[in-house]
Amino acid sequence: MNMRVRNALIIIVVAGLSFGGGSAWQFAKARQARQERDAATSEVTEVRRQLAIEQLEATLAVATVAAQLGNFERGRQLASDFFTRLQDQAASAPAEAGTAIAGILASRDALITALSRSQPEAGLDLARTLAAFQHALGKEATVPVPVPPDTTGGGPG
Repeated sequence: MNMRVRNALIIIVVAGLSFGGGSAWQFAKARQARQERDAATSEVTEVRRQLAIEQLEATLAVATVAAQLGNFERGRQLASDFFTRLQDQAASAPAEAGTAIAGILASRDALITALSRSQPEAGLDLARTLAAFQHALGKEATVPVPVPPDTTGGGPG
């Protein structure tokens, strides 16, 4: 083997090793970037889920306040929006909240009807629903649910 061929082979081997080393380094960097992207995507998904839950809670709270202040139509619109979005979110709810959410959804028609009829107890019913929703989320209820006064005239026995 003459010197020229030997030098050419050495150059080809060095170039190949350099290319291989650079490719491996780039592959490792790309893999790390993919892992970071996947972690960030997962975090964003969780934040969006939490935001949707907070928005549901806020919507129900505003509906409760509106109904308790006598604005039954606004309360009905907000309650309807709450129930529609809760139904959409129910599939992604934690399993332990599933039964409570199903119970909340079951009260939809009665609540919407009470609000559309401007029944004063609708505000209290919404407050109970809000407390049940907060409980289903694992939160301590921030809404004190008052006990309606005894209107039958009878007192403690």
